[in-house]
Amino acid sequence: MHSYPHALAAPAVGGEPAEAVRLRQEMTERIIAGGWAPSSAVQDALRTVPRHRFAPENPLRLAYDDDLALVTSQDETGTAVSSVSAPWLQADMIEKLRLQPGMTVFEAGSGGYNAELIAHVVAPAGRVVTMDLDRYVVQRTRRFTAEAGSGQVTVLLGDGSHGAPGHLPRGGFDGSVITHNCWDVASAWREQLAEGRYLVLPLEIHGYTRAIAFQRHGDVLHARDWTYCGFVRDRGSAARTTPIIDLAGGELQLCHEDGTPPDPTGLEEALRGPRYELPTGVTVAGNESFETLQLYAATTLPAFCRLAGARNTALAHLPHSADAAATVADGSMAYLTYVLVKDGETPEERRSEFVVHAVGPAGTELAERMAACVRSWDQHVRGTGYPEMTVHPAGTPDHALPIGHVLDKTSSRLVFQWPGQPPAAQGTAEAAVLAESGGSR
Repeated sequence: MHSYPHALAAPAVGGEPAEAVRLRQEMTERIIAGGWAPSSAVQDALRTVPRHRFAPENPLRLAYDDDLALVTSQDETGTAVSSVSAPWLQADMIEKLRLQPGMTVFEAGSGGYNAELIAHVVAPAGRVVTMDLDRYVVQRTRRFTAEAGSGQVTVLLGDGSHGAPGHLPRGGFDGSVITHNCWDVASAWREQLAEGRYLVLPLEIHGYTRAIAFQRHGDVLHARDWTYCGFVRDRGSAARTTPIIDLAGGELQLCHEDGTPPDPTGLEEALRGPRYELPTGVTVAGNESFETLQLYAATTLPAFCRLAGARNTALAHLPHSADAAATVADGSMAYLTYVLVKDGETPEERRSEFVVHAVGPAGTELAERMAACVRSWDQHVRGTGYPEMTVHPAGTPDHALPIGHVLDKTSSRLVFQWPGQPPAAQGTAEAAVLAESGGSR
């Protein structure tokens, strides 16, 4: 448990300074201008709920920064374990719930502010059940919602991956939102959700996180909306530590969140050997997002992992010291980076080209495979948005899944249907092998 004296010893609630009102209105207008809060209900919630009352450790100007997540609890290493998320992202996720007055909503991961925004949207007869496993977080959430809240929020101590069966309305929750990174989609979230309603959660897919709105149809969840994002990681029973393989004495790491970890045998020698470079011919502007390329590579390339560097190293040319999409096989590795090929005064004028780097005896073959993936994304996926995606219960047999790229988790099976992918299915045995590596059925 962590103590924050300013939060726990705050004076009794009175009025609020005019500066808070002004800053809140300005924050709301910025979020509306960004397109994150199109509905009048969410706009009114942003204008009304006093965000600074749920993050009293921070000055007003930070409390009403529309792009800033405010850390409210840290572990012994200083890593954030609880926060009040950036307001634009909270607004976006609430919009994805498609709420109406009178609905009952479940939230896993408390803080108070997000729950009160939701409560305002479902007022006057709606209700929010919010849960957290951290006693300190629950303590402060209960206090803040009592002092500055609507009276419509119930705060529970518990593991959010189990949902809130003791508070389940008839027919299920009208919406559920998870406010921490999720490696898996817990069965309880689907089972406790009303038919046709929406679950919004930040889902990790090979280490890439997207806030996805899923609509329930029976035992299957259908992805409807996607947003690039990042949250603190889950700490409950469903939490998962990323498997990491150190290379070159820790200069590089292979991160493999899903499937079978790659065999690093031979990679140390390969990294110190010649490096093959293969330009893809695919370029992006300086301000252009290629977030769908990350997921396309992660879900279609066999033996996918990410190559990360603890510091700049001559052994690998990582993109701006960030991690790189990679694939490993036969003591060899290929990874994706990009280089500036055209400079300019504005981001629109600058262009970078995706280039594959590869090492090891099978490096050339792996590089060709990754380059083909990038070119396929450019031809079929780029500009089309995210794929059709469904989430099925673990144990669903292959023949009952739609044709697509299968990613198995503990409680669920994810199926991605990308444009331009071969429609034919393989046999059951081959499908199982491909599913384990993130391949196609």
